[in-house]
Amino acid sequence: MEFKFNVNKLLPRKINKVTHTLIPEDFRGDRRELNECQRQLSRVLDDMGEASARAQGLNKPITSTLKLRDTDHVVYLLVDNEANNGLGSVVGLLKTGSKNLFMFDETGAHYQLKPRCILDFYVHESRQRMGLGNILYQHMLSEEDIRPVKLAIDRPSEKFLAFLDKYYGLSKIIPQNNKFVVFQGFFDDERQDVRTNRYSLPAKTSIDIGASNVVHNNIGKSNSSLNGVPYSSSVSRSSFGRYAAARPPCSMANIIHNTAVLGPSAERTG
Repeated sequence: MEFKFNVNKLLPRKINKVTHTLIPEDFRGDRRELNECQRQLSRVLDDMGEASARAQGLNKPITSTLKLRDTDHVVYLLVDNEANNGLGSVVGLLKTGSKNLFMFDETGAHYQLKPRCILDFYVHESRQRMGLGNILYQHMLSEEDIRPVKLAIDRPSEKFLAFLDKYYGLSKIIPQNNKFVVFQGFFDDERQDVRTNRYSLPAKTSIDIGASNVVHNNIGKSNSSLNGVPYSSSVSRSSFGRYAAARPPCSMANIIHNTAVLGPSAERTG
């Protein structure tokens, strides 16, 4: 994808790493140059994200400047430095990030994991079937020091699945309830952890309903006194939570109903 500005100056490397800071790895300049750099980089991310969404038949982009903010997501941009009369063009995009996921292995055991995920992957239509996608993918694997089988893929297209099978031998999918795809071998390092409940859901706290009802009944039947004057509680309270705290009688209610609470030394006037 070509732009009116100098892509080679903005993204001098063949594969450039971009994070939420929107500052290229090799940037050097003052604040004015930084603002211009971030403006141009935002344009690249937004346009490439829209192109990726169109190619995948999605209603809205997965990658954009806004979606990159306040995340640990990383975008890798592949550049053809000789294109566009020497200004360079962006020909590939790959976005990774961590996600909290509930997942199931082949045996049905559940895990609560935060794996590294492939969130978006796109090579411009004019540069496909040239091995550029694999170059970009290999660079990402090296940068993040991760094996292909340990990545969770967000809604992969048929082309992407064929790509993973061709270059990395990933074909045996483990079905999930969410839109992520993982392959056989993804859970291999997690089996010991799941036996020790490292990733299992916390056990629900049981409540003795019978005992709770007894407490409620006793509260409803019991009388209390304040300053020697008895009063009764007409509303039962829960035996746990913030509503368990005792509540004093309402002074205004006592006045209205002519049951004002008086101390032993108080005298009535009038």
